[in-house]
Amino acid sequence: MSETRKVDLVWISLVLLTVVGASLGGSDDPGLNVTIMIALVMGLKARLVCDYFLELRTAHRRIRIAMYTFCYGMPILVVLTTLTGDFIARVTGALI
Repeated sequence: MSETRKVDLVWISLVLLTVVGASLGGSDDPGLNVTIMIALVMGLKARLVCDYFLELRTAHRRIRIAMYTFCYGMPILVVLTTLTGDFIARVTGALI
């Protein structure tokens, strides 16, 4: 498969994942399961962008590790924030 064809398929996948994420996020019950699904979509989209549009596969190893850490770290932080949101709100409210 040509490189142009791969990029086109990745672009279509990103659009579809965006629609899936928006439909999940717009649901009436924003529970932990929905948050985990959105975080998975977020991580997958970030990885696709890093691999195919930022061309990180050919980047220096340190840059690649830093970007992949970001790609997988942000969804993890989203889930952790959902789990500990009340605690974070109390702590930051006490600081203000």
